[in-house]
Amino acid sequence: MFVLELQVPPFPLLATIGHVLWPAGVVHATRQFNVYDLIICAKGTLYMEEDGIQYDVAQGMMLVLEPGKTHQGYRPSETDTEVYWIHFQYPSASQPKLVEKTNWQQPLLEASNQDTAPHPAIIDIPKFAAIDLRVVMPILTEMLKLHSVLTTYRSFELHNLFGQLLTHMQNGMRKSSPQARSYFLGEKVASYLADRLDSPFNSEQMERELHYHFDYLSRCLKHYSGMSPLKFRHHLQIERAKRLLAHSELPLIRIGEQCGFQDQNYFIRLFKRQTSFTPGEYRKQHQLFL
Repeated sequence: MFVLELQVPPFPLLATIGHVLWPAGVVHATRQFNVYDLIICAKGTLYMEEDGIQYDVAQGMMLVLEPGKTHQGYRPSETDTEVYWIHFQYPSASQPKLVEKTNWQQPLLEASNQDTAPHPAIIDIPKFAAIDLRVVMPILTEMLKLHSVLTTYRSFELHNLFGQLLTHMQNGMRKSSPQARSYFLGEKVASYLADRLDSPFNSEQMERELHYHFDYLSRCLKHYSGMSPLKFRHHLQIERAKRLLAHSELPLIRIGEQCGFQDQNYFIRLFKRQTSFTPGEYRKQHQLFL
């Protein structure tokens, strides 16, 4: 699927939202914008062309028209056609490019509760795709309502709703992709492991509770995160240990136990392998109280 991949921050900024019900026979005007134009069809079909490429934007479809490209209707609508549109900007000198997305891997970021800089993120906006109107229509309705009584405070609320809309579109692409089953099962495995850090790792129990063979669960998690189940679990265990070392006075052996390590020596070796410090050394450098 072709997507516009946005590195954020900065975040895309909404300029306006509109809605119209066109009667049959309407042809969209020829225009060229310096903003992105997100079109959502709620009824009928809008026949659009962008730089010679034609799109039939039928009910339940969306299309993003890109800045600097010429777009126009290439034939009249055959029935009454209901359309929502959103104009938005991406406030960066480096504009997103249209790329073909085939991998939804979600590698873990190095994060702590003492970070002072935002972490990189990605928003994928489909170029031309089906969307779930049952999900997006309430958001669009609320956005139009806010836009009709726009104030500086409500403008911020409007941007938040726009972010929700983009998130739904991004998730919808994953659900409709050929890798959807693998992706969401990988996400399920990641959540399963995160909820059981203080329990011993048990692949047979994971099979029973998630109802798939462990090898398949491992492949799905690898596709999702780039890690095996044991490596993913170790990463989460060490991150939990780092938080406990910095924010508690628990003895090291209790911290190891709370992170799922029954063998204290193994806990120390693994912690040093991943952080270059022993747990005691890490605590001396990062503990937040005397």
